[in-house]
Amino acid sequence: MDLNLDLKVEKQLYFDIDDAPSFVEDNFIISSSNQNATDYIYKWPNWASNCVVLFGESGVGKSHLANIWHNKAQALKVSLENIDFKDVQKRKNILIDDFELYSNKYNDLFHIINLINEINGCLLMTSKVNPASLSTGIRDLDSRLRNATPIKIDRPDDFLLEAIIIKLFSDKRILIDDRVIKYILKRSNRSASELIKLVNIINNKSMEQKRAITVPLVRDVFSDVGY
Repeated sequence: MDLNLDLKVEKQLYFDIDDAPSFVEDNFIISSSNQNATDYIYKWPNWASNCVVLFGESGVGKSHLANIWHNKAQALKVSLENIDFKDVQKRKNILIDDFELYSNKYNDLFHIINLINEINGCLLMTSKVNPASLSTGIRDLDSRLRNATPIKIDRPDDFLLEAIIIKLFSDKRILIDDRVIKYILKRSNRSASELIKLVNIINNKSMEQKRAITVPLVRDVFSDVGY
């Protein structure tokens, strides 16, 4: 038995984290794909309007960046499923994730936007679509959304994805080989949220089989999950 391999595996098994992404500021990695959005979020409270929509496809980091603002602005995070307008009025700064998914609550959203204007608060929303392209069926709400400031986060570039993979393994105290990183990037869904799940699956297989995280092990994982 290879002692060096055993030691390497033992180090890899030393620490584990769960599947939940961490939205702390120190874990947010800036690259060309999110630089403009990051710069704008950090301009708060000097925004061009008090209603901003951070949009982009799933897994690009919208919720992470929005939660950084949430902490800086001491904002209230609300769901359109359960709105307490008194709480909105008290806190002034409001975060709503994936607002476009709650079409049955668009009337409430219209009232929230109006209330934010009245109390000079700020509203940050995330969405998978550009708000200007959304037709809510409420003409005045469509007008409000067109007047909001749309901030796009592009798909992660290679630099960002590599940094995410390194960070995810580093959090588990694993120094990952560059060949493994390249292999993962070529074959995985280019999404931060999917990479979080994938790294945990890889680490679990490494622990279960007491194998170092190498290209052959990752190849087995891809086969298991159907990549």
